[in-house]
Amino acid sequence: MKALVRTYGTPKSLSFSADFHEFECDLVRQSTRKERHHDITCFIRKDGQYVVIQKPAYGGTGIYRAPSGGAHKGESIEEGAKREMREETGLEVKLLRFVLDISLEIRCRDEVIPWRSLVFLAEPVSGDMAPIDTIEIQEVKLMAREEMLGDVQRLMEESGWGGFKYRAFLTRSFFQYADSMRL
Repeated sequence: MKALVRTYGTPKSLSFSADFHEFECDLVRQSTRKERHHDITCFIRKDGQYVVIQKPAYGGTGIYRAPSGGAHKGESIEEGAKREMREETGLEVKLLRFVLDISLEIRCRDEVIPWRSLVFLAEPVSGDMAPIDTIEIQEVKLMAREEMLGDVQRLMEESGWGGFKYRAFLTRSFFQYADSMRL
């Protein structure tokens, strides 16, 4: 973590907790069984907008979000971020700034699962915007910040999903802190 801070700056530390549906808890448990208790989220700025993804499970909801994934065992956070962004968006990215370090308490029926999100500002350096992992990612597109903070936020909040409530918080927090840092 110290190397990330030296290279990309000190992130704002935040915390959040949410009640997750059992199907959401099952998805998180699948990651924790692989010894992964984190995600790396990148807000990729391109042409004055941001790259967003939609997963097949979101189909028809109108919900898009910043791409994210995790570092594999033995892989650095930076390597994991670049690999995941390429898989989800088709873009090779350059990490610009470590913006947020969020501790998430995922409340499931019978347990609490600790999670951590490392959130970066990034920019594309090459590639074409199209998902490589077409099983996990249904669509990639550019979206204005105003839309991400408007209709998409509303849809996430209204969904009733703990994960979407968290992603709404993460997105709001990213833009608030990025604005204060003039990123």
